[in-house]
Amino acid sequence: MIPPALAFVGAAAVAAGVAVLASPAHAINRRHAGPAAAARDGSGSHDVHLDRRTDYTTLATMYAPLVKYHPDETFFCSSVEYMLPYYTGMVYSDGSAVSGVPSSFSDTNLDFLYQEGVDAGGVYLTVSGEPTADPSLSSTYSYLYSTEAIGVSAPIYAFVVPKSNGVVDIYYWIFAPYNLGKDIAILGYVGDHIGDWEHIMVRTVNGVAVSVDYLAHSSGTGLGTLSVADSRITWSGTHPVAYTALGSHGMWPQSGSNVYDTIALVYNLVDETGDGAEWSTWNNVYLINYLQSGGYTGSQAWLNYDGYFGNPADTSCWFYSIVGECAFSEGPSHPNRDMTGTPSSVLATPNTAAPDYSDYTFYLSAGAQAWAVANGITYVAAHQHCAASSSSHETDNWGFVALTSSSSMTEYTVTTDRCKKDYSRYAWEYEVAFCTGAAEGDCTTTSGYRTIVQYSGSSVAKEKGIVLTDLDPWSWSY
Repeated sequence: MIPPALAFVGAAAVAAGVAVLASPAHAINRRHAGPAAAARDGSGSHDVHLDRRTDYTTLATMYAPLVKYHPDETFFCSSVEYMLPYYTGMVYSDGSAVSGVPSSFSDTNLDFLYQEGVDAGGVYLTVSGEPTADPSLSSTYSYLYSTEAIGVSAPIYAFVVPKSNGVVDIYYWIFAPYNLGKDIAILGYVGDHIGDWEHIMVRTVNGVAVSVDYLAHSSGTGLGTLSVADSRITWSGTHPVAYTALGSHGMWPQSGSNVYDTIALVYNLVDETGDGAEWSTWNNVYLINYLQSGGYTGSQAWLNYDGYFGNPADTSCWFYSIVGECAFSEGPSHPNRDMTGTPSSVLATPNTAAPDYSDYTFYLSAGAQAWAVANGITYVAAHQHCAASSSSHETDNWGFVALTSSSSMTEYTVTTDRCKKDYSRYAWEYEVAFCTGAAEGDCTTTSGYRTIVQYSGSSVAKEKGIVLTDLDPWSWSY
């Protein structure tokens, strides 16, 4: 049930169609792919407003999740500081040692390569050996289990990312010393690795949550973006509940068996979640004012480290070419990833007032607007793509509006026809185009699609005509 503090924003927020970063694709649970690459205008500059003057402690605390472990969990989360002393080295992907490594790692020296101006993107923090948990870890690696006491009191790492139009995205990251892979028939456990980073993202608009992204691992779907009104989310006051998967920590809104990927065409990868120990993360929020290019100082200097938090992968097993993983896989990359990128999904509602049409309200970034004015563009288009019961019956609708002469971020509203009635069609995705006339053939460049996530009340919908307001300014390589 949506919490009372958010009840007034439920339907209105969905109607606003707030764009959100979608979850990346996922694999067994390996190296995490960051959010979609940042949108850039023609000059390569970002149109993202990062306000450093505001204290977001209250906002980040308000929406920090209630994390629920599985009742059988043994690999609990911890702080990064807990794990750092157990790392014994640092290597490159080919296994060669990094020189100048501190005798022991801490939150203030982990970024020594950054301080020397060296890119650590291909560097791995390591422990000795390649510990796998089939059937269990040896006593040498007992520290990787953490404990329930540590797991329910650890910090949650909250990256706060202010954007345009009142949007503030909060990325809540959890860290675990070890990731237990998946038990696959014949193969045994596949995908164990040192270190694990997982996260959810809460989008707020003018200080009120409008959506939650549930993300799971580095490929696969998770559940992606859900409206705060979605009946699948449970709440503890203003805190969304996030069930963290047994051993592998991917986060989901509900307990049960969650299939997030299929490998070798036949093996389903499943996250098991349940109502075990509860972690009230708002009691220990580690607030981070996001710095896209690093530059963190003091006790947050470790965030400048942009390498991996675990050993390189073993690739020598006989099934590696089939599955892409062995029993022991590489650790996850750092959490300070690109969080300013192009959102790939946007919320919408059915157009009950004018069901024969779709209304798209969106923004062009200042860079996109200026480029269009300077390059003879006269119309802006919204291109609606309609999914159908089969791909051969998918259709498209276009709408056009005259380009204004503004050189700043500019709002546009474009109307298209609804999707055609037969073959179970519905508005699935949309993109923006620059055109020299009011016809599809006059369009010279398109943005690429954002997926439309429709809601009718608390349920996902698939309507032919929608109302959408996209708060994330469009910008792309023209």
